[in-house]
Amino acid sequence: MLKRLFVGAMVATSGSVAAQTTDAVILDPLLVTSPRSESDWLTLPMAVSTSSAKDQPGEQLLTLDSLLAPVPGAVSQSRYNLAQGMRLSIRGFGARSSFGVRGVRVLVDGVPLTMPDGQTEMDGLDASLIERVEVIRGPSSTIHGNAAGGVLSIETRQPSETPRTELEITGGDLGYRRARAETSGTVGSIGGLLAFSSTHLDGYRPQGTAETNNLTGKVRWQGEGGVLSATLHAIDNRAEDSGALTRAQVRERRSQARPQSLQFDSDEWIRQQRLSLVWDGEAVGDDSYQLRSYYGRREFGNRLPLLANGQTSFDRWFAGVGAQRTFRREWLGLPNQLTVGLDLESQRDERSRNDNLIGGTTGALTQRQRESADSRGIFVENQLSLTDAWLLTTGLRYDSVRLEAKDRFLSDGDASGGQTLDDWNYSLGLSRQLGPHHVVYARYATSFETPTINELANPGGGGFNPSLGPAQATNREIGFKGEHPGLRYEAVLYSMRIEDELVPVVDGRTFYTNAGRSSRDGIELSAQWLAGNYWRLTGAWSYNDYSFDRFDSYDGNRIAGIPRQSLFAELGYDREDWYARINATVHGHQYADNANESRVSGYAVTNARIGWRLADGNQRWEPYLGIDNLFGRDYYDNLRINDNFGRYYEPAPGRTLYAGVKLTFN
Repeated sequence: MLKRLFVGAMVATSGSVAAQTTDAVILDPLLVTSPRSESDWLTLPMAVSTSSAKDQPGEQLLTLDSLLAPVPGAVSQSRYNLAQGMRLSIRGFGARSSFGVRGVRVLVDGVPLTMPDGQTEMDGLDASLIERVEVIRGPSSTIHGNAAGGVLSIETRQPSETPRTELEITGGDLGYRRARAETSGTVGSIGGLLAFSSTHLDGYRPQGTAETNNLTGKVRWQGEGGVLSATLHAIDNRAEDSGALTRAQVRERRSQARPQSLQFDSDEWIRQQRLSLVWDGEAVGDDSYQLRSYYGRREFGNRLPLLANGQTSFDRWFAGVGAQRTFRREWLGLPNQLTVGLDLESQRDERSRNDNLIGGTTGALTQRQRESADSRGIFVENQLSLTDAWLLTTGLRYDSVRLEAKDRFLSDGDASGGQTLDDWNYSLGLSRQLGPHHVVYARYATSFETPTINELANPGGGGFNPSLGPAQATNREIGFKGEHPGLRYEAVLYSMRIEDELVPVVDGRTFYTNAGRSSRDGIELSAQWLAGNYWRLTGAWSYNDYSFDRFDSYDGNRIAGIPRQSLFAELGYDREDWYARINATVHGHQYADNANESRVSGYAVTNARIGWRLADGNQRWEPYLGIDNLFGRDYYDNLRINDNFGRYYEPAPGRTLYAGVKLTFN
């Protein structure tokens, strides 16, 4: 019945498409800020994608998968296992992660969400406040430093000019319940925003319950010479972990939990507070500058489905400061934009490990150490308009990352140690405008990526793994972009070579090693078309040929965890009083292990949304309904790469429904 409702809603309006396509429909100008200074998307010689939350109404937002689906080259996994968190890869960077995000630099309102060691946990973000995301696809260390195989820049809602309050409640299958409240406004030069959200999920499989609580407060002051923004974000989360299954267990019953996850009560809990301050200032003429800082604390504990070293906890303090200035002057009579800056970041972890006894009881202490990461970076980026048609961009950056471990569990010897990893990286881009609507460009860029503190865990005991080093990547790409009224599109061909790629190896816990050399070649296509006043068609396709060139006995094998092809297509209909969307995400086959013995078949998942906008005086009601996996396909929500005994698979649920209502007061 619900499928017929969605299909009928889409078909009922299709008769008006021909009449509407003759209307003048113009896409808004697209400026991007994920490079260090604001740039025009069309002429920038770089593969950058954007996605707006206003184009994705009625979303569940358990993770950012719906906002990232239209980005070619980006693959998001682990939507339903909140203990693992969203796993994001961009052109293969981040696919190695056993949880969270690696290899991708994440910024929120210009401030790093990524930790100084390169690790990112997306739980430190209230997804309901997101307004826009930008994704730089490919190595970007010259812009944002360590762990920049790609950049995810997130813009969240700022205090409104007039008083505004929003209430929302949602519920659905899998025990999904969500409530949120938000209020904001501005008086004189000071604006404020306060938001709270609470989400509960029972999960598809046993031992899958999760509860997340987010509190965000913002203050924004408009001064004569700039804008000061302060943001405080706090979370209190707990999530169980159903674990991964073997293929035989999936065939037996795909909805079961891993027996050891039940036996050892596998879960995690997190409490975090984070304060950021940003000053965006106006300088002489058109020059601008930014000062930014952040400070926070994260408390963490988990129980893994194993006895030895099965419980981990840490108390983390982290902080960072950054500054940059952009000079907009002529150079040799040519328009020029020069940005220089620095980043200083630090974290301290007091970490301990215990055995995890049956039932999740804490056993004997097995490790205690203090871990630290200190990162320093200086950079320069330049954009020079050679003519009205030619744009040259250059970048240079130096990073130094100091990682240390101080052993405080000396009964088995002193495993203290540390290492400093540093590198120079550079980029060069050139674009040529072919008339008013088309641009062709080429780009060459390098990047480096240190292991995170967690990835440096020593398989032999405490301290750091002395054999693990940083990965280095070289990226070459050529692209073609176009903008017409109502139409925007891009095609990119790229080739990368990675030295010492970081690869997971599982022995109870997950450890890491370096692959000698690997290659990544691919094609990315994307487009957005406004067909008349109400219709929007969005599409993205990527083809990936990723393989190990030199890595033990795996030479020539495909890199695990990355589909050969990915496709996203969405048809949306959006009027003032109602909207409907239907989309499909298709992934080709991939492998779950380095040996390429476990081939994971491709799949296609279809989702649909419908909602209404009702006005009553100063109140606006928005009831909505969503169906995920409309046709009930069997697929995997997450793959645990190279896990022991073939435990790779986390099955996704079948067809799931949710419904909600949003009430806004102005």
